[in-house]
Amino acid sequence: MGKKIDERIPQNSGEGANFKNYYGIRSPWNKIYSYQEALHYASRFESVLSAATIQALRIIVPDYEERAQMMCEEAFERLYTTGKYYGDDDGFGIHPFMCGQYAGALIGDKGDDALLMCGRCQDFGTYRAEKELDVCDWDICGSELCRTTTMSLQGQAKASAERRRKGPEIDYMMVEAKGCGDRHCRIIAESREKYPALPHKLWESFGPAVTDDMKKYTEEKDCIDESMMFREECNYHFVNGTNNETDSSNQMINMSTGASLYILPAIAETVKRGYVTRHQADHILKCVLEAAGKAMFGERYAIKACRDWLGVPSSFGEDARVMGALIEMLLQSLVCEYDVESFNKDEVVLIIERSGLEITATKDMPEIHLWMWQGMVKTLVNAQWSLWEEKSPERKMRIKIAKKIDKFM
Repeated sequence: MGKKIDERIPQNSGEGANFKNYYGIRSPWNKIYSYQEALHYASRFESVLSAATIQALRIIVPDYEERAQMMCEEAFERLYTTGKYYGDDDGFGIHPFMCGQYAGALIGDKGDDALLMCGRCQDFGTYRAEKELDVCDWDICGSELCRTTTMSLQGQAKASAERRRKGPEIDYMMVEAKGCGDRHCRIIAESREKYPALPHKLWESFGPAVTDDMKKYTEEKDCIDESMMFREECNYHFVNGTNNETDSSNQMINMSTGASLYILPAIAETVKRGYVTRHQADHILKCVLEAAGKAMFGERYAIKACRDWLGVPSSFGEDARVMGALIEMLLQSLVCEYDVESFNKDEVVLIIERSGLEITATKDMPEIHLWMWQGMVKTLVNAQWSLWEEKSPERKMRIKIAKKIDKFM
């Protein structure tokens, strides 16, 4: 019987050899990628996962207005409720003398940069704030998510305002959205006392704004593609309008995605409201995510690109190690703890800490990753191979990749 785990160079190889230490991720075949590349990889994968997840929500709630309103209601109430007790004012640079919902702009600004959604504040006044984004990996999810993120910010702004003395109430509007095909995402927040406007439904959180003529538009040639924490001109630090400063440890990519923050909680809300049962919701999610996973490597060139990225030896054929290695790279990028029980040409077994794939907003993230991976293995390797959960210890997810014949798959 062969070895259960193929030989791989230890993570601490070179320790004591006077080489510099670098932060990053490493494949089983010693391909190393930097911290910056790891964050971008994880961000894009989780955005693709989010794009598939919102397709399931569109099946459950076909009507756009109904779906968008429900998503906005759920996100607003949840972020407002949690925000009342969050109170990390120092962490966002919210000074004690600030008042009203204006301070919510500081929360959104820091969160954008941490999630690699880079751009700039174009206005930062008492009665008006404007933020312009050049990059958003979530833009592939669609416009109802753009509306929802805006209303989650509105909820946080309301909660933030209630923790301090009374001040201006601010209406947050997304007047441009990359998810709609615009060049930028642009949020304009306005005091309705100073800039009156007709009331609107919660889901109608798009513009135009009253102060549209005050917009400051950045031409494409002047746009950026990295957050402040990865730019020399910013001394590799995020710094906001109130001089709140953090380095690259500011990143929040660990599962803070459209799926985890907004879409899966919205699907849970459809179960609460009686659109579907939990079993029906999971069935729809599984079907959509498996199909999305298969589509990722449906073209042969995608398989080659993935193998090259992982550093898979040319002598390796189609076996479990290719899929197992790709999952390992994602888990490392997400700072999710895991153990390798088996890693050879016949099978791969990984034991994953469920908490590393969960966030407060939803506990469903491990399952949607599992369903996506189940589809991916069929095209990245071939249809003889399957991926499933088996004999999981408590609070862990034990996944196995091996050949499997299933007449009812």
